[in-house]
Amino acid sequence: MKDNARVFFTLMTVCCVCAGDVRGALGQDDKQADQEKEACIGNLKQIYEAIQKYRRDHKALPDWLSDLAPSYLPDKSVLVCPVTKRTGKTANFGIVDPHLSNAYLFEFANTDMGAIYNGGKIKMLEWKQKQMGVVGSVVPMVRCHLHNQTLNLSFDGEIYESGSSWEDLFSVVDKADLSTEKLFGKDFARLAGGGGGGGGGGASAYSYPPRSAEAKTNQVDLSQFYNASLAKAWHPAAAGTQGYDLAPLPQGLQTFADVSFDVRGVVQIAGRKLEEAGGKFPSEVKGIPFGARCKRLHFLHSTGWSVPEGTKIGSYRLNYSNGETRELPIIYGQQVRDWFGNSSSQPLDKNSVIAWSIKPPRDADNKTLFKTSWENPLPDGEIKSIDYISGGSDAAPFLIAITAE
Repeated sequence: MKDNARVFFTLMTVCCVCAGDVRGALGQDDKQADQEKEACIGNLKQIYEAIQKYRRDHKALPDWLSDLAPSYLPDKSVLVCPVTKRTGKTANFGIVDPHLSNAYLFEFANTDMGAIYNGGKIKMLEWKQKQMGVVGSVVPMVRCHLHNQTLNLSFDGEIYESGSSWEDLFSVVDKADLSTEKLFGKDFARLAGGGGGGGGGGASAYSYPPRSAEAKTNQVDLSQFYNASLAKAWHPAAAGTQGYDLAPLPQGLQTFADVSFDVRGVVQIAGRKLEEAGGKFPSEVKGIPFGARCKRLHFLHSTGWSVPEGTKIGSYRLNYSNGETRELPIIYGQQVRDWFGNSSSQPLDKNSVIAWSIKPPRDADNKTLFKTSWENPLPDGEIKSIDYISGGSDAAPFLIAITAE
């Protein structure tokens, strides 16, 4: 299997590199994009050489890329992609180097996976080592998500391009075989320890549809933050029942309430009733990458369980590149109501509408999603990232998609 995977990987690498880039994702022209990509590839090559020198001396990988500086990497600016230098944007998906700010995702970091693919307390290093047991040294060691195609530095030093999921390059290896659930088997739940979310439904990180090639950068990519599947019940249900899901919801690029959203999964955060029912989800999901200016933000979201009208059940925190933050509060009865409630009986606030609703034959009530549109409090400031935070009430908010304009 490894030999076949290697051959396919090589062919796909050639295809990806020769296919060229689709320009305009970050507003730069072709020449600038090419220059930034080539400079980033140069950085990755230097990082690889530094890692090899570190391994020769320590007989192990560094815990973080910052461990390379200055002894093995005298110029720490090599850890900053040119796109980051120009825009301030990073994409580390919660794997944040505690010692030195850098732009690259070190996938072999000796740190908990956390919210990444529900890995919780499993170490990134341990997961990647197990993946290498399946497909060998083509597993990415360092990745940069700041270009139109992700740049991957493999364990054996090759640099190749892919979509956000490098696993899609393999046709002879089932993607699920590389998941934490499959690789850690019956020990997965014990080792994960609930650290990264993952609820009663036990949704697999690999059950999410891939992001469409037609998706725009203003349709925020939540792939690394999904912790429940639309097609599988994630709220615990009574024994002997199937539970409830959002399988009827159209997936992919879909327009709801006049806004086009990237609809592929669920970001669920905690609530008291959900926790009492046995659903273990994080109280906050931090660092959703944004890296742009915008006039308005549209959220496709809802909540499980009801609370009195006017109760704050959560918030979105906008983190700006200049260090400022702004809060967008989620108020029950103003932005959302219980997704099973008859939400059409009372109006929401002026910025929120019912975006999608259906009454399946088996369910007692409607399944309802809402669209809330907020003006950017600082329209001239670049939003670096977004945090999604539970208010700790009985209600358990969940997010489907974010689109900016």
